[in-house]
Amino acid sequence: MKRNGRSMWVLVERVLGSRVVRTILIVGPPGTGKTYAAYHMGRVQTGFYAVTLTEETTAAELRGHFLFKGSDTVWHDGPFIRAMREGKRLVLNEISHANGDVLDLLFPLLESWETARLTLPTGETVHPAPGFHVVATDNRGPEHLPEPLQDRFMAFLRVTEPHPDALAKLRGELRELAEASLAIPPDRRVTGRDWAHLQMLEAEFGRRDACLLVFGPERGEMIFEAIQLALGEKPKKD
Repeated sequence: MKRNGRSMWVLVERVLGSRVVRTILIVGPPGTGKTYAAYHMGRVQTGFYAVTLTEETTAAELRGHFLFKGSDTVWHDGPFIRAMREGKRLVLNEISHANGDVLDLLFPLLESWETARLTLPTGETVHPAPGFHVVATDNRGPEHLPEPLQDRFMAFLRVTEPHPDALAKLRGELRELAEASLAIPPDRRVTGRDWAHLQMLEAEFGRRDACLLVFGPERGEMIFEAIQLALGEKPKKD
């Protein structure tokens, strides 16, 4: 059964608030609020740790490393280990960019509660404290992830529309246009983030220049004219 935008976001909020679901993957087009949800919804009252992965991200950055302190070396926990020790949420943005080095670190981290653990170069083995859970986000679908990584996520959520509350913050005419644009295929749609940026810039720069700033010259001109026509206004030429 296909869910509408609001009911899908209700499910997202329920999953992010669950104490049963320990590993969560949220995918969808840019600007739909995946990262915002991971940072603000559910079990984040005590804080969280967040990492945006790139192909160059190393396991040492995430696990931790030794630091020189005088003539001694001292171990410094990375965000993975801090989240595990403190029982907090770990957010992994752009999970599909994880390289082999990082995947080797992720696999034992995302195991079931009974078997999840990471052994540090110090020899210490860290087990997750109660409350630890992982939320991963990506613009691409789970089919772009290695099968062993896909298999470790307990819940998979796909969001294709911005959260209704995000659109509600737009003023009347822009909100109506944004809601109407949800019928457009995602690859051609103006994202919720872009609508918000357009509204912010329009007050200072005017609608046409705001469109050019947000979307670039060519697409911006097209979107400006489309907005004017949708509002029954004739685009003005310079």
